Amino acid sequence: MPLTSNEAAQTLRDITQTERRSAKAYGYNTASPHLMLWGVIWMIGYGIDYARPQWSAVWIPLVVIGSLGSFWIGWRMRSGTARRSDWRHGATALAVVLFVSALFAVIPPRTGLQAAAFFPLLVALFYALIGIWLKAPRMLMLGAAVAALTLFGFFELPALFAIWMAVVGGGGLLLGGVWLRNV
Repeated sequence: MPLTSNEAAQTLRDITQTERRSAKAYGYNTASPHLMLWGVIWMIGYGIDYARPQWSAVWIPLVVIGSLGSFWIGWRMRSGTARRSDWRHGATALAVVLFVSALFAVIPPRTGLQAAAFFPLLVALFYALIGIWLKAPRMLMLGAAVAALTLFGFFELPALFAIWMAVVGGGGLLLGGVWLRNV
């Protein structure tokens, strides 16, 4: 029994919808371990900032460890050809580092609290943009949550900001990674 044109069109729409859902789930699954890694790093870094503010330089090795960990996670998830040929991740990271360096040279933060709030807001922006461009509503919601929680802590709990970010920022990324993993 041959398909009617309406049945064929509906079948193509179903295939397209399944393809989109599959790509979104793959993207969430790919982002999940990165979010969990950085959630732990935020918990450690902001936790140390709260307990020992004079040790704020701990962020340098933590960011290096996190960056190397993210690179390793991404490398392990890619196939052989993509491992060798995709230079865009490194170029993007370099562009962000140069942008933040230039921004801080032009508009330096006046307090440690401002610097501590800047990076989570930048991360929130990236998550929101990923959510918008990839039509991934969970990433958009995660970005909005990180931004809202960061701003709340900055304005309402400045004396507790570091521990606030350790718990809700780091914990939120960790839970967000678990949430995306289970899509």
